[in-house]
Amino acid sequence: MSSVTRVIIVGAIAIWTLVSMLPQLSCTWHACPSNGLSTSNDTLIDDDGVVTDVIPRSPAAAASIVPGDQVALPLPSGLFRNPPKTLSFPLIHDGTTRLLTLSPIAIPLSNSERLRQLALSLSYVIFVIVGSGLLLLRPSAMTWVFYLYCVLRRFGDLSFYWPGSDAIFWSSYLTYGALGGANCALVTIFALRFPSDRLEGWRKTANRVAILLAVILPLFWLYVLLRQNFLGLYSGSLVGILVLVTSTVYLGAAAAFVLTLARSRGDERQRLRWILVFPIFLVLRVVAINLPASLPWFSDGLIALAVAIPLTVAYAVVRRRVFDIQFVISRALVYAGITSIVAGAFLLLDWFMSKQFAQTRFTLTAEIILALAVGSWLNLLHRNVDRFVDSTFFRQRHLAESRLAKAAGAVLHAESHEVVDRFLVHEPVRALELTSAAIFHRDQAAGHFTREVAVCWDHIKTKELTANDPLVLHLLAEEAPVRLVDVVWPSDASPTSVGDSVLAVPVLLRDQLVAIVLYGPHRSGADIDPDEVRGVLLLVERAGAAYDHIEARTLREQVTSLIRERDAKQREIEMLRAGTA
Repeated sequence: MSSVTRVIIVGAIAIWTLVSMLPQLSCTWHACPSNGLSTSNDTLIDDDGVVTDVIPRSPAAAASIVPGDQVALPLPSGLFRNPPKTLSFPLIHDGTTRLLTLSPIAIPLSNSERLRQLALSLSYVIFVIVGSGLLLLRPSAMTWVFYLYCVLRRFGDLSFYWPGSDAIFWSSYLTYGALGGANCALVTIFALRFPSDRLEGWRKTANRVAILLAVILPLFWLYVLLRQNFLGLYSGSLVGILVLVTSTVYLGAAAAFVLTLARSRGDERQRLRWILVFPIFLVLRVVAINLPASLPWFSDGLIALAVAIPLTVAYAVVRRRVFDIQFVISRALVYAGITSIVAGAFLLLDWFMSKQFAQTRFTLTAEIILALAVGSWLNLLHRNVDRFVDSTFFRQRHLAESRLAKAAGAVLHAESHEVVDRFLVHEPVRALELTSAAIFHRDQAAGHFTREVAVCWDHIKTKELTANDPLVLHLLAEEAPVRLVDVVWPSDASPTSVGDSVLAVPVLLRDQLVAIVLYGPHRSGADIDPDEVRGVLLLVERAGAAYDHIEARTLREQVTSLIRERDAKQREIEMLRAGTA
C-alpha cells in the first residue's frame, strides 16, 4: 500500500471516528434525552433484559421501574438505541407483567458522569491519535494491528450515540459492536509480534489461532447484536460464553507481553519495561468484565491506566534511544509551573484592576506592561522554576547538576593534562551514574586521536580514531555534542568501535578539535538527557580553557627556559671573548 493511500484511509477513519463522537460529547454540557434506562454512553439493562439501574427522577423511575425488573420477550427493537425513542414494552416485576410506555426527556448528567464521559472521550482520542501516528511513522503488520485495536476500542468504552438517522446509528452500532469483538485477538497478534514485528517458534502457531479468532469472534458478536435488537431474544448465556473466550484470549496476550519483556536484555529491556502497563491493564480488564457490577473507582482507575497504553507502545516502538522518564516529568512540571505563574499573574492583575479602575481603560495598559515584563523576565523565571523543581522533586538530578557545575569550576585550576582528563572522564560517570567514558587526544603529527583515559573500556579494543572516522567528521562539522545514533555510518564502518557510548563531546581549543570525550548511557539504560548534556558541555568547555591555560603556561616556561639558555650562552661567549683578548 502506498503512503498516500495509507494516509487517506487512516485520515478518513480517524475523522469519522472523532466527528461521530461530538453528539455524545455534547451531553457533557447540555442535557440529552433519556428514558432513565440509559446514559449517553451506557445502557442500564443487561443482555437478558434485566434492569441493572434506573436514573433518578426519570420516566423509568416515574414508572416505578426498579433494578431487578425484566423486559419481557420479545425485546423491543429500540431497547438498546442511544438516545432512545418512545418505547412500549411489557415489564416483569415480581412475577407480574405490565405494559409500559416510556418517552425520553432531557436529563443532565451528574458531575461525576460528566467527568467520566470526558475522561473516556479523551482516552479514546489519545488512542486514535497515537495509533494513527504510529502506523504512519512505522507502517507494518504490527502497527496496523495496533491501529485497528485503537479504533475499535470505541464500542467497549463509549458504545455509540447518534440522535439522528436510525440507519447511521444501527449501521455504526453493529459495525463497532461486531468488530470490537476482535479486540482481544488483535491485542494477542500485537503482543506476539511486539516489538520487532517478527514471529518465531510457537508464536507462529499462536498468531494463526489469533487471526482465526479475529475473524470468528466478530461474526458471533454480530449474531448476538442482531438477536437482541432485531429478533428480540435474550442473549445472556451467549454473551457469557463470548466473555469467557475474550477473557482467556486477553490473559494469553498478557502472558505474551510478559514473556517478551522477560527475554529482553540490556537497552532493549529499558525501552520495553514500560510496556508492562499493557498486560496489567489486560488482567484488570478481565477482572472488570467478569465482575457482576464493577465498582466505580475500579472502572475509573482502568480509564486512567488505559491512557498510558498508547504512550508506552509508541515509546517502545518509535524511540531509537531510551530517555529517563524523570526528565520528561520534570520538564512537564517546569512548564506547568511557568504557565501557572504567568496565568495567575494576569488573572490577579485583571481582578485587581477591575476592582480599582473599573471605569477606566487602565487595565489594558497594565496588562500590556505586565506582558512586556514577563517577556523580559521569562528566562530568569524559567531558570528559577527549573532549579526549584529539580531541587524539590528530583534531588538526585539536582545534586548531579551541582556536582558537574563544581567540577567545571575546579577544572580551571588544574595544572596538568592528566588532571583535566580525569575530570572529564570520572566526574560525569560518578555524578550521572554512567556506564562508561573515554577521552581521545589528537596526535598532531599522526593526525589521529589516541585513547588516553577510560572507564569501563577494558572490553573495547579501540585505541584510536582515524581522522576520517565518521564520528570525527561529524564533530568537525558540527562543533557540538553528537549523539552516536545520529552518526551516519558507511557500510564498511561500524559503531561498535565506540562500545556502548551514546554521546560524543568535542574539546575545542581555538576552533581546533584537540580531543573527543565519549560517554555511555546511565546504568539504568536511559540516555543522557538534554539538561545533563548542558552540564557535561559546561565541564568540557571549561576543560578546553584549562588545556589552553596549561599549554600557554608550558609555552611560557619553555620561552623562559630558552631565554635563560640564551643569556647563559651570551655570557659564555662574552667570557670567551674576554679571555682571548
